[in-house]
Amino acid sequence: MDRIDAALTSRVVVERRRKWLSLLLETGNEKVTAAYQKYDQFHKANVAATNKGNAATMPKSGAIGPVRPVSTKELSAMSNVEIVAYLEGYKEEDIGLPILEGRGLADTLSEYVTANPQRFTDNLLPFQDVRNLYQSALLQGFLTAWRDKKEFNWAALLKFIYHILSLEQFWIAQHEEGFNYRNWVLSATADLISEGTKDDTHAFDAQLLPLAEEILLILVDKTQQSVSTLDNLRTDILNSDRGRVFSAVMDYALRFARTNESEYVDCRWPYTVRADFTKRLDRSVEPSLEFSYTLGFHLPYLSYLDEEWVRLNINLIFPQQDEDHWQAAFSGYLLYPRVREEFYLLLKAHGHYRKALSTHFTDTEVLEGLVKHICTGWIEDSETLDDKTSLIYQLIHSGNPNLLAGMVYFFARRADSLSDKVKVKVIPAWRALFEVLFQHSDEAKYQEVLSPLSQWIGLIDEIDDEVLAWIKVSINYLEKIPGYALTLSNVIKALQKHVLITPEEVGKIYLEIPESELWFLEQTQKNEVEETVRTLYKKGHNATAEEICERFAKSGVLFLRSVREEYQR
Repeated sequence: MDRIDAALTSRVVVERRRKWLSLLLETGNEKVTAAYQKYDQFHKANVAATNKGNAATMPKSGAIGPVRPVSTKELSAMSNVEIVAYLEGYKEEDIGLPILEGRGLADTLSEYVTANPQRFTDNLLPFQDVRNLYQSALLQGFLTAWRDKKEFNWAALLKFIYHILSLEQFWIAQHEEGFNYRNWVLSATADLISEGTKDDTHAFDAQLLPLAEEILLILVDKTQQSVSTLDNLRTDILNSDRGRVFSAVMDYALRFARTNESEYVDCRWPYTVRADFTKRLDRSVEPSLEFSYTLGFHLPYLSYLDEEWVRLNINLIFPQQDEDHWQAAFSGYLLYPRVREEFYLLLKAHGHYRKALSTHFTDTEVLEGLVKHICTGWIEDSETLDDKTSLIYQLIHSGNPNLLAGMVYFFARRADSLSDKVKVKVIPAWRALFEVLFQHSDEAKYQEVLSPLSQWIGLIDEIDDEVLAWIKVSINYLEKIPGYALTLSNVIKALQKHVLITPEEVGKIYLEIPESELWFLEQTQKNEVEETVRTLYKKGHNATAEEICERFAKSGVLFLRSVREEYQR
């Protein structure tokens, strides 16, 4: 089946999706990784096929793969009219999978357009009636050329696209089962307009914006939804035709606003787009999850375009009575990289964060976003720990270990750049978290949060009796979590700082490290351990240092012998 999937996946789609997925690999999401590996295999297969050359050879009977019947050099010798004649007359025989017919030729056409975009915008008329496969390849070639900073006649290209979309035949033509190349034309058009508007230093002429708007409104009206579940929502919408269309509309609206700043103040976006989006807030009119996700993710941009529209429609943008659309919209909002106080307070006032705390989000980054928003609200003093109605209190007492783990990592990630505002929040948060976790310390899912909580030792300046008690409990659960090695490593590094201030407390923490993990320290952090033990000896805590050395030796870990002998002389 994988061979067939590879055969049915065009080079254009493979490269685009592979690139997008590569940007998400660092999330560690298993579905993202699996999808990337799949498209990476397709990519390698395409590279191998390309390396065989562009000779006009036919596959052997039953072979699978796109045929390259002509090279870009041979296309360069043809006029646009002759290229179209070649496209229309091209047939493949004995291809094994008829649906592949023309795919290799489309790839070659796209590459040639990328290299020579102006040559094609000089005369696009012949291409208006070619197969949608070749039209999409043409547009993809322009898209790549623009990304490569090559210039061409955007007016001619947009007029060509508008003409195609205005043809009745374009919409009624039947397509091969499973491969509606018309959708490829639509998504390539959306991507082109997005690329041509999102960067003011590399954008098409603002005079062409009205034509781009007409095209986008056609796309919004005609492009079909494809995302039907909340699983893997972000990646699915990123790859969906309708999701890309709405993203392009946002890029266009923002470009419109920037080019008309002196004329529009409160309502900066085109009235036609505003009216269209307002109509679609009724989910019976716009049932796609792509639209809801777009609204949430682009909420700050929508507010820039029309702050009053956002405030008036906040509960339609996030429709709490419609679970799927609310989740899609709020997931998009939580994945926006920055926390904005005005939106936090607005959505909090309407109960959206409260709802989110009891919602099962399948995307771990959405959960992390929720925790980030609430913790940031607390840091900015919009929340208080002693108020049972506050979001930070409800997060800590949510009974959801995933949220609690998110809070642990929210602070742990800031160890290297801890502001004073965050630093004063660490001990109160630690105390509140520990109390909740310790009450359930007999449950594995809570143990898995207690253990990494020990990393917070790196966030504080001094270990007092209370902190020591927390650490001694947490460190005993090291073996209970996957990836415990990173937690132990972070604790050992942090203790190097503390041993200079509170050596006896550091020694007591060392004595709580599970014996089964002492071998790991020999393999990974031998120098740090030796330095810490030496400091204990130097500061006169010989008994504690001796006990640590003895404990390591009994576990068969002998690297501290030389340090011990050094101070016994």
